[in-house]
Amino acid sequence: MALGAIGPSLALSIEVFGGVPSRTAISLARECGYGAVGLPAWRRDFAPLEIGSSGARDLSSYLARNGLAVSVLSAGSKGRFTVSAAVEEDVFAVRGMLELAGKLGAGAVTARVGEVGSTDSAPATNLREALSALALVADGVGVPLALAPQPRDAASVDSILAEFADAPVGLAFDPAETLFAGADPVDRASSAVKIVAVRGTDASAEEANLAPGEGRVPWRDLLAALGGRDYYGYITVEFARRGDSTSRARAALNVLRQFAVS
Repeated sequence: MALGAIGPSLALSIEVFGGVPSRTAISLARECGYGAVGLPAWRRDFAPLEIGSSGARDLSSYLARNGLAVSVLSAGSKGRFTVSAAVEEDVFAVRGMLELAGKLGAGAVTARVGEVGSTDSAPATNLREALSALALVADGVGVPLALAPQPRDAASVDSILAEFADAPVGLAFDPAETLFAGADPVDRASSAVKIVAVRGTDASAEEANLAPGEGRVPWRDLLAALGGRDYYGYITVEFARRGDSTSRARAALNVLRQFAVS
């Protein structure tokens, strides 16, 4: 039984193929059996200031011809929204990504959050300021903003997101990072305030960037927990490049397809 209408849709981040040309990576994702791709908005091929309106139309057409949707546009690994001197710059950059995501019909824009600390800290205030601006943009383009906090800031970011309960902002849930930090990803999947994107990564005792099935994430229970909270968005498979990425991507797809939630 495959995931789809009865559960999260499966996507593959083209970053797993390293530095191969972007369209080659997109084609490889399709050949691996995925119906959607995650795109790195920090790469020149997908950067809003580089791609322009005509480039976005061309990319959208190329994806459609290959029968692919876009699960997420990723803002990359840089922490954002918490440093006072950079909030305006971060908001501007992510606004462009949201607008591009709207043109591509993407499932979400994911952005890593800088260190927050307590809910009454200056970084937390900066995050609220950024979300107030970006929630309006996300609502206008119909694409949610998914925040990826550091594990130690999970509770604080949950509290802040609760203040934006009716806005299209939520969490980019990473089960491998949660497990690697010593927490239970199944409990986190059940208790998080709002999940709008899921990163499909696995973790061992030594590494948090494995493909699903290569580590200790309990995928059956995790997918059941996501289904229990009616999450029907994308799971975007991503892993550190090592060995044969194509074979690993296919194996990850098979692992996740075993545990469809009805």
